[in-house]
Amino acid sequence: MKKISTLLLFFIVFGAKSQTISEKLGAVSTNFKITSASQPLNVTNQIILKRYITKHNKKDDDSEYGIYERYYFQFVSVNKLVASDRSDIKKEALVKSNHSFYKYDYFISFFDENDFLIYEFTRDAENRFNRDYNLGKGGYFTYEFYLSGFPLVLLDKVKRIDVQIIN
Repeated sequence: MKKISTLLLFFIVFGAKSQTISEKLGAVSTNFKITSASQPLNVTNQIILKRYITKHNKKDDDSEYGIYERYYFQFVSVNKLVASDRSDIKKEALVKSNHSFYKYDYFISFFDENDFLIYEFTRDAENRFNRDYNLGKGGYFTYEFYLSGFPLVLLDKVKRIDVQIIN
């Protein structure tokens, strides 16, 4: 009986999948193919994370708070994103989009398994964190954008995400 208990404990301890820090914080790991201007990126980690945002409004004597949630897609790449000139981005995407195309924003495209375009949009890139922690030998460049306006159920159809910086 002692041998069975020891063996069972061994399998529990060494057989259990350990969680990453981001998973412990509630993130979901993903495995999309990430490209930049159709060039493959060397992506080491990617997650979708839900954040709760609190807005405070002090217009009246009564303080008003609004709490809402936003889903963010984050990834870590060994290389930087490609910066593309606005004129290089498809003109029909600029015309049909309700989003603004400002310098240094992201232009993001979602593709299915047949490389058919599902959705294109822009996002503000102010939260971009480009830092080479490996002193020029290839570093860790992190990127994130929120998924507002995109039906999350379509994420099951997405196989490739292309992200460019509008220059």
